[in-house]
Amino acid sequence: MRPEWLKRFWFRPPPPAIYQLIFTHSKQVSPYLKGSFGELPKACILVGNPNSTAIIQSIYHQLTLANPDAGSRYWLTRTWDLLCWQPIYLSFLSIYGLKSLPDFAHFGQFQHRGFIAGYRFASEMHWHGEPEVLVPRAGEQLLTLFEQYRQQINHWTRIRPGFSNHLLADLILSCLIKLQAMRPELDNGYIEQQAKLWLDAFHLSDKHLASLIQEETEGRLKHIRMSCCLAYKCRNGTLCQDCPRLSTNKR
Repeated sequence: MRPEWLKRFWFRPPPPAIYQLIFTHSKQVSPYLKGSFGELPKACILVGNPNSTAIIQSIYHQLTLANPDAGSRYWLTRTWDLLCWQPIYLSFLSIYGLKSLPDFAHFGQFQHRGFIAGYRFASEMHWHGEPEVLVPRAGEQLLTLFEQYRQQINHWTRIRPGFSNHLLADLILSCLIKLQAMRPELDNGYIEQQAKLWLDAFHLSDKHLASLIQEETEGRLKHIRMSCCLAYKCRNGTLCQDCPRLSTNKR
């Protein structure tokens, strides 16, 4: 007689086909984007899980231990970026690669040694369509998810909406630059149009569009962040190529 947990492990049904495609594509983007499908355990970060607050706080704490001199602003910036990167990346690769969007209402993330890597979906629900249809839906879902993260962080330290919104806008726009690099046929006008679509979907100011500028040599767009990730404050840290503090990026 097999125990119940073993039955669930061995006889778990395969994920829906669209999710299998998402898992395959996400691992090609980054080995850290390892996806799975099934029941969401209490050990993951998810909406409605009372354990999530402690999990997120443990990530922040591990960052303080790894970079004790970087300061609280870096620890908070890094924590927020870690929470947001997988949902945003998954939205981009699903929308522009598969013309689909998974259900982030039943979505969990895993943490490992101060880093967030790996995710799981628990709902077969998904939507198909063009970016003009899917991006607003992604914004609706992820705003709910990110607001939950922000509230959980607010239990033990303050995180202002203005602070987190700047970081979110920079993450979104940097993904659009990566998209254009992967698909050179997408011209600057299209990327700028999509940038407006994403900013509107997340209720972010159009002023962030000014951070997209045209390169002088190749004529492609590049992104200069409006916020600083503060990684330079870590031991052996340097300024990023898209950092607003970099002398070549000052306008």
